[in-house]
Amino acid sequence: MKKRVDSLTRIGKLASQMDDLGRWRLSAIQHEQASLSDDLRAVLEALETGELAYGAQAKLSARRVRALQKRLDALAHESERVSRAARVHGVRAKLAEQAAETAGKAWREHEARKDLAEIVERTLIKRDASQG
Repeated sequence: MKKRVDSLTRIGKLASQMDDLGRWRLSAIQHEQASLSDDLRAVLEALETGELAYGAQAKLSARRVRALQKRLDALAHESERVSRAARVHGVRAKLAEQAAETAGKAWREHEARKDLAEIVERTLIKRDASQG
């Protein structure tokens, strides 16, 4: 039973680490999204002012806008996937923690009953020895 408690504790720690890793990844994705959004905003502002609105510059700017938008779309998709995975890992970590607590409680109760049974047996042996 002690092995089960140890196993569940290790599983809980691993699930918690996976949750932390997922949350870190989500934070990194959100940071990258913010940076790309700023870049996109700057390109669009440059296009609006007319500096890059004509000729070869406009073509390059349009390509840059499309590339930024594709990357932002990909990051949004990745963010959703990572967010779901982080939630799953969080739930697993919580369930593993609860299972470890339950198994630990059961193990402690089992040990307490075993200790109590030993005390009762010793008491009975002493009593029989003193009467006999």
